[in-house]
Amino acid sequence: IEVLNPPPDACDPEEWKTFFETILESECTDNHVVLCSIALNNQELIHHLAECRRLLLKLELMTPLGVKFDKENIDDVVNEIPIPPLWKRILCCASDPNKILSKIKFHEEQIKELSKADFDARKVFITFETEQAQRKAFELLDASGWEIMHNRGKDDRYRFRGETVLSVIEPDEPSAVRWQELNTPRKERICGALITTLISFGLIGGAGCLVYLARKLATAWQAVTIAAINIVTPLVCKILTKYESHARDGDLQASIYIKTTVFRWVITALAPAIVTPFADTASNADKSLLDGVRAIFIAEIWRVPLLAILDIIGNFRRHFLGPRAPDQRRMNLHFQGAHYNLGERYTEMTKILFYTFFYAVLFPTGFFYAFAGLVVLYWSDKFSLLRHWKQGPAIGDQISELSRSYFFGLALLAYGIFGSYHWAGFPFDNSCVTTEVISEEYIGTHNAITAGDEEVKITLSADNVNMKFCSQDMMRFSPIAFPALSRYQKEGEEYMTLEQERIVNLYGWLSIAILAVVAVIFLRRLVFNGLRNLFCHTYKPRGEATDIGFSEVREIFGYIPSIQVRGFQYPLLTCDLSGLKHTGLIGWKDPGVPYSEHNIIYDLPKADETLVTCEEEKSESAEGDCTKLFSIVKEWAD
Repeated sequence: IEVLNPPPDACDPEEWKTFFETILESECTDNHVVLCSIALNNQELIHHLAECRRLLLKLELMTPLGVKFDKENIDDVVNEIPIPPLWKRILCCASDPNKILSKIKFHEEQIKELSKADFDARKVFITFETEQAQRKAFELLDASGWEIMHNRGKDDRYRFRGETVLSVIEPDEPSAVRWQELNTPRKERICGALITTLISFGLIGGAGCLVYLARKLATAWQAVTIAAINIVTPLVCKILTKYESHARDGDLQASIYIKTTVFRWVITALAPAIVTPFADTASNADKSLLDGVRAIFIAEIWRVPLLAILDIIGNFRRHFLGPRAPDQRRMNLHFQGAHYNLGERYTEMTKILFYTFFYAVLFPTGFFYAFAGLVVLYWSDKFSLLRHWKQGPAIGDQISELSRSYFFGLALLAYGIFGSYHWAGFPFDNSCVTTEVISEEYIGTHNAITAGDEEVKITLSADNVNMKFCSQDMMRFSPIAFPALSRYQKEGEEYMTLEQERIVNLYGWLSIAILAVVAVIFLRRLVFNGLRNLFCHTYKPRGEATDIGFSEVREIFGYIPSIQVRGFQYPLLTCDLSGLKHTGLIGWKDPGVPYSEHNIIYDLPKADETLVTCEEEKSESAEGDCTKLFSIVKEWAD
């Protein structure tokens, strides 16, 4: 159970254990609490400690052979490190050791100031011995958002300290919790998401311009450009999300998924339709839209397996950088495997589906291309999962929920709406037949140039009639014709055949039906569920509870606060582990190295009088400060 609103001073694990076991005492036979993790709002202190550790590692890796790296005499060590030449600093981004030292001293000053503060409890994770106890606790503490906001609606027995109505949820797996960003204020999260979203829209516009310029050259160049953009898009979205704050890996990957999906849908499907002139939609010209659609399908089918098999970056690291690494630590980093993002993998699938549905009327063969593309995607991802990728965090169902609830519905909506407009646009030549016979001066054989710059001969006879311009692009009607129905043809410019009018009307009303269904789904998810959570008790257990106890499972992990820092093979621990009896709950083990070496709470300057030491062999007098500076983990054996 995760408690979202603990009292700020509730930093004693024993108090939480007593509260939960008391309310469950008469409700279930086994009410034992196994583990309690209390996360404090000390993210700024942890940030400076982690930066110090990272910069010290950077200096250590720059230290010449034969020079002992001594943290206590860091100034002397820096004097022994040669300053990189200018060309190396420009081309290789080499760092000046003196600048690194200045940054370290800055962070140390910040640490000294922050270590004098008291930090409040922001999140509490409670682990029970049995699943029955967890479910019963959820039933007893389940409260609506209104009750939580106004702190009422619950008996005093089920209030923490008889005062606070707790807001409890079922958390993601321990490996999916982003402890450094767990306590970021909501306002800061929203601002970060808005800024990155605006930047994403700007990048989508720039990428669309590239597609337009590539189409001027040839449809093949347009397909290559789109494939290249699809390769770069996930990297750009990952960089953007670094400026966002997410409490869980599932939320982070969902953000990447949304940005990447919108980016790829617009560039792969919408951009070619926008930059291609209407008359070139189904023409025989080299730059027709249909040729571009086929080229994009082929490029996307080959792109995924080619990148998976080549694994250029991975092979370069394993076969070139790894063997040439100066020490074991850096060599191990090159053999970790590539990090994969589940949101990006979902995007590959939804992009193919959306592209197929978008052009289903114009290019029905696309369903066969989509089948081939999905099969290739499955086998290439399976190959990468077993050969290249490293194990990722056990995230929740955020991405699958987004796909089922929103993106699949939007893909079907695109099929209905754009299918109706494509049927209405046939024969895509913006010309209508009149009853006027051609003038005598046009009778005969003439030379003409096609849209593909080919010279042809055209013979006109006396029984030919004149043609006139009539717009067939209903999407560009003013006002726009929605849904696409035959009755929206302009008076005197009717161009549809009877059969075409029937199928246009069928697709038009079908698009309205799909729109209504999708709108209901969206309203249910966005509005109804929000109102229900605000005014109703919403907890419902999923599946059957098992009789297997927490302590009976060998490979099971606890909620141990830690952060991942670039350059370190293992996470850095950020909590007091003096109350942890089984270190197997941490989830990883560095052979031959104690966990204290990976715990940054011991990086506090020894000269500072607020230094805390929380292991059992340290003085117990510092325990009070420890609860105020760093997150606490406490385990109780059954």
